[in-house]
Amino acid sequence: RGKTFHLQPTVNAMASTGDKRGRPKKEEDVSHGKHKVVKKKKTNQRSSSSKDNSKSDAKNKATRQASSSVRPFDFNLDDIKPHKEMLKIVSWNVNGIKSLLHKHSDSLKSYLEREMPDLLCLQETKISFEKRESMQEELEEFYRGVFGEKEASRYKYYWNCSSTKKGYSGTLLISKIEPINVDFGDVDSKEGRAVIAEFPNAFVVNTYVPNSGMKLDRLSYRTEEWDSKMREKLEALNKEKAVIWCGDLNVAHSDTDVANWKKKRNKCPGFCDKERENFGLLVGGDGNEITDLQRTKRTLPLGRPGAKEGKFVDVWKSLYPEEEGFTFWGYRMNSRGKNNGWRLDYFVISKDIVPKVVDCLRRNQLWGPSDHIPLVLLLKKDTLT
Repeated sequence: RGKTFHLQPTVNAMASTGDKRGRPKKEEDVSHGKHKVVKKKKTNQRSSSSKDNSKSDAKNKATRQASSSVRPFDFNLDDIKPHKEMLKIVSWNVNGIKSLLHKHSDSLKSYLEREMPDLLCLQETKISFEKRESMQEELEEFYRGVFGEKEASRYKYYWNCSSTKKGYSGTLLISKIEPINVDFGDVDSKEGRAVIAEFPNAFVVNTYVPNSGMKLDRLSYRTEEWDSKMREKLEALNKEKAVIWCGDLNVAHSDTDVANWKKKRNKCPGFCDKERENFGLLVGGDGNEITDLQRTKRTLPLGRPGAKEGKFVDVWKSLYPEEEGFTFWGYRMNSRGKNNGWRLDYFVISKDIVPKVVDCLRRNQLWGPSDHIPLVLLLKKDTLT
């Protein structure tokens, strides 16, 4: 107790004619000194209008394309190694597993062949309870194509799906190590946001934390209900055995965890003071109290809110405190090209597991199938069993 934990990695991590609305210009009668609309044949008028509208549509399309990030379909995954001598846990918000499987199957196959995760923790699967069985059959067939019949049979699937609406939220754990027990928690029983797997030596908690909404309409639910219940759950589990909490936690804890932070503080979901402070209650922070001036002036930095020591450890920040850790870039406004990113995906662990950590890796080359990239935790082989 009282000891500061700084992890040291042992494996290297790694863009006419017509007015602005496309309408034909009015012709001018110079002799009378005033504007006069010259009537034309209907056929010509339609033809001219059609041409101008086509130009306008083409221009608008080009503008939309220029403002969107180009989503790649070919990925250089040569640097990814299987690390068979270690335990490997991958966390990835896939932004719809059906889309990932159908549109990016070749890339996904190539990735899994190289990564070979022992546990794959997926968020935002967007699969309803009614579609769960058919989607699992597709996944099982896909895994057979990747690993072969015998190896693929070792993987077990644990779904938590939203019952509030279709194509929303959802979490999935695909594990080669069979857990003692699987629970879906009491944090949220309707939106499918957590899978809690118990192993002999530790719990693995795969979580998709609620987004506070673009208009921050769910901010109070997120900060006053969800965060407190999740914290209570993690602390209770930690009293039984060590905890590995991972997923899209929908918070940028530090000022450096988001690009252009001055424009986003208390205006964007995931970067509101209360969200960040709540996260700091778990993982600690700079140890500095937030002043009244900081609270009232949005352009002042907060640093990393939280006490000097937390009950849990933010693995990436402990390993790489000065490095950029972005894991999310939106598809709009060329966010990826401008590196307008966020660090929203985490591995948070009990202090007991700190000696077991080998490294934490961002698969930065795999942006495109999802607007998030996979985050990988490497541990000593005996961490779970």
